[in-house]
Amino acid sequence: MDNATQKFNMSKKHPVCFEQLIRHRWHCAALASLCFLVPGKIHGADTNQVGADTLRQVLERLERDEAEIKSLKAQLAKQASLVPLATNSSDSLLQLRVEKDEAQLKDLQTQLNGSQAEALKPKYPSIQFHGFGDFDYAADNRKYPPGAAPTSTGVTALGKPNTFYEGELDLFATAQIADNMSFTMEPVLSAGLNNYMGIDLERTYFEYRGSDYFNFDVGRVHTALGYYNTTFHHGDWLQTAIGRPTVVQFEDSGGILPVHLTGVSLYGAIPSGHMNLNYRLEIGNGLDYSSNPNVNAVQQAVSFSDSKAVNLALTSRPEGLPGLQFGAGLYYDLITPDLASDHIAGEPYSLPGNNQLIPNAHIVFHNARWQLYNEFYLIHDQPKGGTAHDNPAFFTEVSRKFGVLTPYARFTYYHIQSDDLLYALAWAGGVNSGVHYGPSVGLRYDFTDYAAFKAQYDYLIDSGVNDASRITLQLCFTF
Repeated sequence: MDNATQKFNMSKKHPVCFEQLIRHRWHCAALASLCFLVPGKIHGADTNQVGADTLRQVLERLERDEAEIKSLKAQLAKQASLVPLATNSSDSLLQLRVEKDEAQLKDLQTQLNGSQAEALKPKYPSIQFHGFGDFDYAADNRKYPPGAAPTSTGVTALGKPNTFYEGELDLFATAQIADNMSFTMEPVLSAGLNNYMGIDLERTYFEYRGSDYFNFDVGRVHTALGYYNTTFHHGDWLQTAIGRPTVVQFEDSGGILPVHLTGVSLYGAIPSGHMNLNYRLEIGNGLDYSSNPNVNAVQQAVSFSDSKAVNLALTSRPEGLPGLQFGAGLYYDLITPDLASDHIAGEPYSLPGNNQLIPNAHIVFHNARWQLYNEFYLIHDQPKGGTAHDNPAFFTEVSRKFGVLTPYARFTYYHIQSDDLLYALAWAGGVNSGVHYGPSVGLRYDFTDYAAFKAQYDYLIDSGVNDASRITLQLCFTF
């Protein structure tokens, strides 16, 4: 008798047993698959949430059910071979047992799905930590006239024509405290001119992500001036070159722009189709322009002015031109210079309020190989009842990646008018008036994914001192 005839006769004499076997063979296969798949998923889950005992009991129960269903299949097969001895009552009993096991299996599957969903649910707070550091050697041939103060970008500002020195140790941490809320802090350790290590809390702010169109940060942030200041923060490993362009140097290193702001920053997308426009509106404490060198220019606790700085920036990343970004912005602050807290002999005790406007624009392009940065600023200072001063500044930087090697070149320029008294104060380490410009060329070698070596040559042209050459070597890393 062939197989087809046997199946036909068995289906006629034992319809219940045969149909149950056919119907439940898929459940048996699924149960066997589940027994193999579940342990792998449980291994990657968070057992603190699911419970090790619960998972072990579930797995043991699945194994028992699998064995029982296999036994039932064996009994059904045995009855199929002993057709004359089978009865309707035994078929009904086996069917009930199979249905009971199916219900228990379904219940166990529901428990497992719930446990896995709980394991995959994010836990808060979730903290991420990264660090950046660098060690450097620099030498230049700058000579200063007797009594002249070194420029902040010269190696001789450190006290010697050449020196080894520790760069910044940047400790960057972000804590996700909800689906749309987080907290960021960036303390930076660096050595001062007295060779003592100091610490600055460079950025610390609360972030809220509402939607594509409305988000805000509250705290101390990097002002949205141009592209470089909003993209490259502290940590030289993040930058292709050694150091920031002098135009966007930090305030306590002789910078000319308000690159930090303590306040509120609102930002998001602007519906604009293929133009991909974004906005950023910031309100906060402006810089403190003071004759007291011991006062921090970034007003992170006490504001010496009732007025607040306002900054608006717009950017576009056209959809049809990947890698391209251009933008423009306007910064405004009513500055009340502080000369009284540490009066300098021979200078006035006060200066009139100063309306400062800083229009700016940038155009950048970057992809996996090329980087091109261009930024332009005009610092317009209008003293009340006085003559306005326009101080232009710009820089351009280009680099091309060849595997682990990245050669680059940069040119910076800024001109501070000598009669702009706002920059004649000793604030932020002092800013030298006059023309400052020069080219830089260098090479970056990424010998691992987390460390790089850089060599850079700068030609320095600054009003009041001799033109100079500077060589800097840097080992930078991240972790």
